Amino acid sequence: MASLLSFFTHKFFKILLALYLGLFLLIWLISSPLAKYLISPILAEQQLHLSDDASIRFNPFLMRLTLSDINLISNKDTQPETVFSLAKLKLQIELWQLAFDKIVLSEFSLTKGSLKVTQHDGHLVIAGIEIPHSTAAELNTEQSTEPTNDQAITEATAETATDFSYQLVLPHFLLSKFQIEIEISNQEQKSKNHHIEIEELSLSLVKATQTQQEGNLALTALIDKSSLALSANAQLTSGKGDIHSQLSLTNYPIEKLARYVEQLTELKGSLSFNSQHTITLAEQGTSIRVKKANLNVQNLIVGLEQQHLTLNNLVLHFSEFAVDLQDNLITHLAGTSSLILTEAVLSQKESKATIIAFKQLSLADINFVLDDEPSIDITDIILDEFLFSKKANLTDAVARKAMAKINQRSAEDGLDIAAEEIVKLPPVMQLKQLTLNNLHIHEKSITINSIIFDTLTGDIIVKENKEIANLIALANKSAEQKTAEPATTENVIVLAEHTAPKTEKIAHDGFTFSFKELHFINESALNFTDFSVEPIYQRTLFIDTFDIGALSNAKEKQAKPTPYTLVGRSNKYANFNLSGYLQPFATVPSYHIKGDFKEFSLPAISSYLKESTGLEVKTGRLNTALDITLIGDELAGNVVVLLEGLETGFVDSEEAGSLIDQGALPLNMAMGMLKDSDGNVELDVPISGSTADPKFGLSSIVTLITKKAIISATQDYLLTTFVPYANIVSIAITAGEFALKLRFDDLDYQVKQVAPGKHQAAYLKDFIALMQDKTDTRVTICAISTPADIGLKAGVSVSDKAAIKRLINLGEQREHALKDYLIDHGNIESSRILLCKPQIDSDKGAMPRIAISV
Repeated sequence: MASLLSFFTHKFFKILLALYLGLFLLIWLISSPLAKYLISPILAEQQLHLSDDASIRFNPFLMRLTLSDINLISNKDTQPETVFSLAKLKLQIELWQLAFDKIVLSEFSLTKGSLKVTQHDGHLVIAGIEIPHSTAAELNTEQSTEPTNDQAITEATAETATDFSYQLVLPHFLLSKFQIEIEISNQEQKSKNHHIEIEELSLSLVKATQTQQEGNLALTALIDKSSLALSANAQLTSGKGDIHSQLSLTNYPIEKLARYVEQLTELKGSLSFNSQHTITLAEQGTSIRVKKANLNVQNLIVGLEQQHLTLNNLVLHFSEFAVDLQDNLITHLAGTSSLILTEAVLSQKESKATIIAFKQLSLADINFVLDDEPSIDITDIILDEFLFSKKANLTDAVARKAMAKINQRSAEDGLDIAAEEIVKLPPVMQLKQLTLNNLHIHEKSITINSIIFDTLTGDIIVKENKEIANLIALANKSAEQKTAEPATTENVIVLAEHTAPKTEKIAHDGFTFSFKELHFINESALNFTDFSVEPIYQRTLFIDTFDIGALSNAKEKQAKPTPYTLVGRSNKYANFNLSGYLQPFATVPSYHIKGDFKEFSLPAISSYLKESTGLEVKTGRLNTALDITLIGDELAGNVVVLLEGLETGFVDSEEAGSLIDQGALPLNMAMGMLKDSDGNVELDVPISGSTADPKFGLSSIVTLITKKAIISATQDYLLTTFVPYANIVSIAITAGEFALKLRFDDLDYQVKQVAPGKHQAAYLKDFIALMQDKTDTRVTICAISTPADIGLKAGVSVSDKAAIKRLINLGEQREHALKDYLIDHGNIESSRILLCKPQIDSDKGAMPRIAISV
C-alpha cells in the first residue's frame, strides 16, 4: 500500500500526468484552427470557405466534438452565398464502452441550421458541393468487375456481417430548427422551390447490431409551409420486422407538384393527409397495413389546354388497407374506403361554358380486393345536382337582339314561346340526383342492384342551321378534320393486328353487365325547341313513371324478358301509357310495346311533314292504341288509330290543283269517306315489315302509321264501292301514297264524230248505272280532239289559230252532246256533270276522246 501511494506521489508520475493533461489541453486548444486549416484547401476546390467565427473543437477528455457558428459560403457567383449553416453541433462518444463491443453516442444534437440543395439540368449540388453522377459506362465497368456468382456475393455478405460485431447505441439524437432549401430547374420548366423547416427531429432508444435493430423516431416539420408530423418505432431482426408509424401532412400546396405533370397548364389547391400504418419487412416481401388514413384536397384547380377543372373538396377515407409487395410488384391490395367529391366544375377556358358540374359525388362503403381476380363492392354511389353542357349567358345587348328575333318569329307563326328562357341557353341536361345501389365490379362483370334517376330535365334548342344551340362542342373543327383524315394502309393493318386479339379475348371471356331495377322518380321533363323548321316547333315531354326490371347479358339470363313501364305527358293534354318487355341480349333480340297515345295534336308535326311529303296538317288529334313486337329485324303487331277532326292541305296550291285535275283524291277527301257521324275516323291497321328497310325510321313512325291506316282503309273502301264498275273505273296510289287517284277510262270517239254512237253504248250504260248508284258522285268531262278531226295530218302540231278554234269548237260540241245524252238517257242532274275547256292532243297515234274524272 505504501509503495502504491509512493508511486502516485512520485515525481515521474506527476510529470507523466502533466504531459497527458497538457497534450489533451493542447489538442483542445488547437483543434479548431487546425481543423479549419486542414479543411480550407478541400473547400477551396469547390469554391467554398468557412466564416471567420466558425469553431470546430474536439474535447479529448470527454471525447466530444463541438461545432459552433458554422457558415459555409460559396464564391461561385459574384455575390457570396451561404449554402450551409449550423449554430451548434454536439457529438460525444463514450469511448470506454468500446471494451464492451459498444459504440455509445451519449450525446448527439444539431441546433439552428440551414442547407441549400439545387438541381439544375441534372446537376445536383448539396451545400455548394457538386455531387458527381456515374455514367452508364462507368456503372457497367463497375458491375463487370464485381463477382457474378451468387454464392460468392452471399459469402462476402456473410463475412462482412461477421466482421462487424459492435452494437451502436444512441440514447437520444436531436435535430432542431433546421431549414432545407431545394431549388429544381431545367431548360423546359421554370425554377421550382421547396422549403423544408424541421422543427424537431428526434431519435431515441436506438440500438443496432448486425442482427438486431430498434429505435423510435419523432418528426415535426414544415414542408412548403405545410405541417408534417411523423412518429415511428421499429424492432427489426436482421432488417426484418415491423415498423409502426403515424404520418400527418396538413395543407400542402399542390402547385408545388405542377412541374411533375407536364400536361397541365395550371395546378392549385391544398392537400392534407394522415395515416396510421405498419410496415412489415420479411423474407418473402414487404407488406403495408394501414389501420386508417384520410386524404383531403381543398380548392383544387386543374388547367388543361382547352378545359378548366375546379373542385371545392375531395375527401378519401381508408381503413384496414393492405398492400403486399414482392420484387417491387404488388401481389395483394385490399381495403375499405369512401370517397366524397364536392362542387366540381369542368368548363371551357375561352367561352367559360360549363361542360359538366355537380354539387356532390359520394361513394360509400367501398370494399376492394385487387388480386388475381380483382373486385370492388360499393354500397351506394350518389350524384347530386348534376349538370351537363351549360353555355355562358349572352351579353345584355346580344340577348335583347336574340329575344326580339324569337318574339318576331313566334308572332308570325302564332306560337307562344318563352324567348327569355331560351336566350338564357338552359343546360342540355340537369339531374337532381342519381343513385346506384350495391354496385359490384369484377374483372369480368358489373352488377348493380338498383339505378334511380331523380328529377331529370333536359333542353334541346335547334338553331336554323340544324346545330344544337346549347350543346358545347368539346373539340374544335380543325382538330376534328385532322382526326377524320384517312389513315395509311400500314396504320390500318397495325390497328387491326392490335385490335383483333383484344376482341377475341373479350368474346372468349364473356364480360357481363346487369342490374335488377331502374327507376325515374318525381317529375322528369324534356324540352325541345326547333328553329330550323317553319313554323317553329316546341314540345315538352313529361315522364311521370319510367321503370325497367332486371336486365342482364349473362348467358343464363339472356332469354329472360325485362319488363318496363313508361307513363308520361306531352305539353298540356297529350299523354301516353306504354309497357312491354326487352330482350336485347337474346340470340334473336326481341322487343314488345303495348299501350296508347292519347290527345296528340297533329298540327304540331306539320313543320316536319311539309318538307318530306308536301302536306301540312290544319287540324286534327290522334289517339293510338298499339301492340307491336319486334323480333330481330321483323316488326309485327297491330295499331288502332283514332283520328279526330283531321284536315290536311298541300303546301303548294298549284300542286293540289294539278292532282285534282289528274283525278287525284286528296287525303281530306279520302278520309272524308271514312268519317263517322262525329267526324272521326277509327282504323285498325296491322303492322309488319323489316326495320332493316332504309325507309324505316322511328322519327316518322306516327306519321307512317296514320298514313298507312288512311290509305289502306280508303283504298279498301273505294275498291269495294266501285268494283261493279271495274270495266270503266281504275284506282291508283299517287303523290307518295298521300292521295288516291280515282279515274274513269276515257270514252273513245271516231274521227269527226260529235254525238255518242252505238260503239259507245256499253261504256255509257255502265257509266249511267254508276252515276245513278252513287248519287253523291260529281264528274268532270273534258273533250280531247286531234288534228285528224279537221282533216290535218296526225302527229302534226297545230299552230294555226283558225284550226285551233275549229278543234276547240268541235270539242265543245262533243261535251254538250254527251251531257245531253246522259241527262236524257240516264236522268242525271245537270249539276253533277261539269264541263272543262277542250284540249288538243297532237301526239302521233292519238285518238279523239272524252276524259272523265271525279
